[in-house]
Amino acid sequence: MANGINGNINQLFHSKDTTPVRNGTISKNPRGPSKEKVQKKTEGIGNLFGESAKVELSPEVEMYGKVVDLLQKKYDNADVFVAGPNDDLSQIGGDLEYSIILSEDEMKLLASEDPADEEAKNKLLGQIDDAMKSISDMSEKIGGNTDESDEISNFGIQMDKNGNMKFFADINGNSFKADSMDDLIQNLISAKAEKAN
Repeated sequence: MANGINGNINQLFHSKDTTPVRNGTISKNPRGPSKEKVQKKTEGIGNLFGESAKVELSPEVEMYGKVVDLLQKKYDNADVFVAGPNDDLSQIGGDLEYSIILSEDEMKLLASEDPADEEAKNKLLGQIDDAMKSISDMSEKIGGNTDESDEISNFGIQMDKNGNMKFFADINGNSFKADSMDDLIQNLISAKAEKAN
């Protein structure tokens, strides 16, 4: 069911937990607010205009809110966003330590209560678990191979629909990409050694 973002990329997990972070604008995707945040806003509107003003939530907002609630209960250190195929993923981020960015199809799958979707839904949730464990390890490895003089603007994992991970990091103005975390760290170490010479 999940088509993916930018070709075969389904999920993007990235971290804000970095050493000095470059100042920049990170915008939140307005298409995926949590149900709780929407509920608080709608209650305020009701108080402002009285009972004659009713706010109806679209099915899309209800669906995204349900998925956000599901994932934030499990990962209290992660914001959850939905991205379309043409969205600039580097500009999507939140206030928490990590961001989980899913495609619209993945959001629909995770919100589905159809028994026919249960196997695909569990597979996707397992892939998210694997990526969240890996990004924690990645954070430690990057932290162990950088110091205060390094500017870490972003790092994360992209995962395709089969669960294959690709790792990326933007450090000291260089973009690093690799099929394994160890290769990415080795590329980072080599770049730092080359810069020191």
